[in-house]
Amino acid sequence: MSQEITASPQATGDVRPGRLRGGAIGGLGAAVLAMAFMGPATSVAFNTPPAAAKIGFALPFGILLAMLVCLIMASTIGAFSSKLPSAGFAYTFNTQAFGKGAGFTSGWILVLAYGAVGPMLFSAMGGFGNQFLVSQFKLNVPWWLISAVILAIIWFIGSLGVSSSAKTAMIFLTLEVGVLLGLFATIIGKGGASGNTVAAFDPAHSLTGVSGIGFGMLWGILMFVGFESAGTLGEETRNPRRAVPRALFFAVILIGIVYVLSGYAAAIGFGENHVHALSTDASPWTTLATRFWGADGVWLITLTVLNSQFANVLSGSSAAVRIIFSFGREGIFVRRLGTTNRKDSPVMAWAAYIIFSAVVTFALGAWITPFGAYDFLGSILGLGIIVLYILMNLGLITYFQRHYRSEFSPVRHGVLPILGSLLLLLPIYGQLWPIPPWPYNLVPYLILAWTIGGIGYFLYLTRRRPAMVEAMGRVWEPDPGPAGDATP
Repeated sequence: MSQEITASPQATGDVRPGRLRGGAIGGLGAAVLAMAFMGPATSVAFNTPPAAAKIGFALPFGILLAMLVCLIMASTIGAFSSKLPSAGFAYTFNTQAFGKGAGFTSGWILVLAYGAVGPMLFSAMGGFGNQFLVSQFKLNVPWWLISAVILAIIWFIGSLGVSSSAKTAMIFLTLEVGVLLGLFATIIGKGGASGNTVAAFDPAHSLTGVSGIGFGMLWGILMFVGFESAGTLGEETRNPRRAVPRALFFAVILIGIVYVLSGYAAAIGFGENHVHALSTDASPWTTLATRFWGADGVWLITLTVLNSQFANVLSGSSAAVRIIFSFGREGIFVRRLGTTNRKDSPVMAWAAYIIFSAVVTFALGAWITPFGAYDFLGSILGLGIIVLYILMNLGLITYFQRHYRSEFSPVRHGVLPILGSLLLLLPIYGQLWPIPPWPYNLVPYLILAWTIGGIGYFLYLTRRRPAMVEAMGRVWEPDPGPAGDATP
């Protein structure tokens, strides 16, 4: 059985090791952070064109398949979280399922995938903000300056603690979902460009066959990436064994409906005969807003996307910081990263992540433009998280067979994880074939090199620090926290 640690370390100076504030948020707060991480308006705005490039008019079908896969993953992560509520997430899950080596590798891949979130979004916000200011006010503010300001704001809010992040995310999330649903309703209500049709859900309309469906799924899954971050909040959520699984399903179902509607509205909005225009339009939702809402609608959509990006990067960075915190607490990274301040916020992990994000954002943005950086880092995030999903699915089967055989469900702990893993092979195929253009063809090799480097580092730790390796994957039970200091 897993080793559980329940005692709270005593504070020493301005930091204390290994403890986040228990009960800081409720199930709703966990769901809000997960949905904000998904970034509905950001995902819809930036993921629609690349997804449509290969799947074409069948875009909503690809998104529907992605939603099915993510519901299966919600079941997998929820089952793990009901037994192992820990900020370590996949690292802790697969350490308990497979052992130290596989658990470490899972966590190492998660660091790469979540590490891409901040730079990806900071780059996009800088580029999108620059475009907005130029087009609306003729102000050519450098994209990197906009990114730098947002980096500083996110650092400040994140350092205040998860409760502040959840409250901020809830406001921004409500606004963006409301505007998106309004636009979708208008497009669908007016019949789009050529009338409502169920043909958009026919996989035969994929432009490149099975590869197109897989590629559409890849970018569809990338839309959902972030829902699983509720699993990183187990130590800070009240009654996490029940609240976290519910938050996972709530996030996938609610935002999943929004995504499927977005795919359908985009497909019929451009029309089956103009699907090429959808895949090549850099701002398809600006085009649709102008067509169905008029010129004033562009303002609303643009501000909604900026709003979404802010909530997205705040929640995504919060999840990434908790992974860094867990690795610091375990001693895999510098232990100082696994400490919190007197407000129980992992400020050192926040500082490290913001500095890392700044370096990658400015370097990649200067190399391949901020939007090129978004696509490149998004490919790393998407492919990395899919590999991690498969590992967690297989880990769930092993974990319940080994530790909770009496509770093993052939369907939930057997059939569904296998089905989910098989479906996840489609987006991997879509990413790898046909071979993408440079520099996106480098993505699989970067992930492979990162994984091999992680395995080498683990072997080094095994030889040099065996006691630390033996302690890997501990379950840090939530600290009850001070009464009356929680967010819904």
